[in-house]
Amino acid sequence: MSVFGNRPSEAQLTEFRERVRAHIAEHAPEFEAREGHRAPETPDQEARLRSWFAGLFEAGFAGADWPVEHGGRADHHPLHDRVVSEEILRARAPRPVDQVNLAAHVILHFGSDEQKRTLLPPIRRSEHVWCQLLSEPDAGSDIAAVRSRGARQDDGSWLIDGHKIWITDGHWADMGLALIRTDPASTRHHGLSVFAVPLSVDGVEVRPIRTIGDAIEVNEVFLTGVRVAAESLIGEEGQGWSIIMAGLDFERFGIGGNVILLELLIDDLVTVARHARIDGAPALESDDIRQQVAELSVEVEVAKAFIDDHVERLTSGDEQPGDGSIAKLSFAETYHRVAAYGAALAASVTAVGAADQDVRRAKQRLRECWLWSRAYTISGGSSEMMRNILAKRRLHLPSR
Repeated sequence: MSVFGNRPSEAQLTEFRERVRAHIAEHAPEFEAREGHRAPETPDQEARLRSWFAGLFEAGFAGADWPVEHGGRADHHPLHDRVVSEEILRARAPRPVDQVNLAAHVILHFGSDEQKRTLLPPIRRSEHVWCQLLSEPDAGSDIAAVRSRGARQDDGSWLIDGHKIWITDGHWADMGLALIRTDPASTRHHGLSVFAVPLSVDGVEVRPIRTIGDAIEVNEVFLTGVRVAAESLIGEEGQGWSIIMAGLDFERFGIGGNVILLELLIDDLVTVARHARIDGAPALESDDIRQQVAELSVEVEVAKAFIDDHVERLTSGDEQPGDGSIAKLSFAETYHRVAAYGAALAASVTAVGAADQDVRRAKQRLRECWLWSRAYTISGGSSEMMRNILAKRRLHLPSR
């Protein structure tokens, strides 16, 4: 018995998919989404992205899993989310910002009624893009090593000081979900709290970091004497670790759900191998290349099979501990292997003939995916951290 209500029939899902495709065809920005270049590069691109994201909310394709009183759909089922994700990815249209989804779910699950009333509507209108103010210098993926401090003032407000790094979308975000140490005597997972921080307030400085792909996707954020209202605290003081972990579990499965990106990578890899040439012959006629493409295609199918199985168990209420981490790990590592091989192949072959333009575009996408692929092995928790989580939660191995 599904915990999400009646499962849509195949006919209903097909009709829903057709509506999603029609919406994308009519409203998606004309520029193609590029891996490692997802943030807007001009004011015009930003305006178009915000309009596109707001339209997805308005049409009921984004935020459909929210409570109805906050804009969700009464007939929502997780399979609808998967259809939307698949169609956006297959159309190579810009996909909604992951950090916005995480912030929304944190607010919905842990925010007060007043926070829901004030913070959720601007998300649906795309007036507020959110970022995660979690990672800090010298801490790697160990977000429990938070040193940013928050001190409660006599009037109930909070004064925040700290330094965050690798903040995706920080340079164009309006709000930040910040993990701050509010108990100066605490260590590790204890004494942490979560705040909603407007990035326009005094004391916030954002310094963009240019990536190896020559794009600005991540940033440093300095918090110097930042004063936020008492109402900016989300959940209870000291509850920060459990709040962020709940949000990251949602994000990790979202990353794993992008398995369609793996299919697109294979499509580009096959395009290059089939139409480009090595020593005058099609690259795919090489036994070594054909074998490698086949093996990577099998890896992609394995990742897809897990996602399919997990979605079925999720909708039936049979989700297992660590499933989100497995999804994230499976996607990220497979993506990196396919992209790395594709980029190497793209660099060694020559495009010729009628398919020349298609091959050039496929080669460019493979290079961009390879340059961005390491980010997937870190974002939402590094692959090493995912393995640690699985060792503890799934295999119940003892900690040292």
